[in-house]
Amino acid sequence: MPTTQEHIEKQSRTRITLSYLQQSHNSPQHADWIVTLAFYKALHVVDSYLAKQGIHPKGHRLRNQQVQNHLGNIHREYSALYRASRKARYDAYTYRDNPQAVTRLVNHALSIEEYIKTLLELS
Repeated sequence: MPTTQEHIEKQSRTRITLSYLQQSHNSPQHADWIVTLAFYKALHVVDSYLAKQGIHPKGHRLRNQQVQNHLGNIHREYSALYRASRKARYDAYTYRDNPQAVTRLVNHALSIEEYIKTLLELS
């Protein structure tokens, strides 16, 4: 089971890739991957907190339940990221023509990161 630090390192690498795609000249072309990476960044941030609590969810459904139970303040944003990434990955939905949604979802990931960072500093 990954440790808190391993999840933090994974989300940091994901953040670098996310930044690279956001700065690319054809950012709309990468919108679906930006949304997907924003979700996985949030997932590893959440997992870093849950790992510190000794919780290691196996799968998205269990993780969503843990977010709702232990991190209710970010549940709405996390769920929005999860749904959006599923749409981008499995439903052939594209965010290419919706830059406002992409920005909103990336901001969700950033706010989740800040919230979890504060919690980890307090514990």
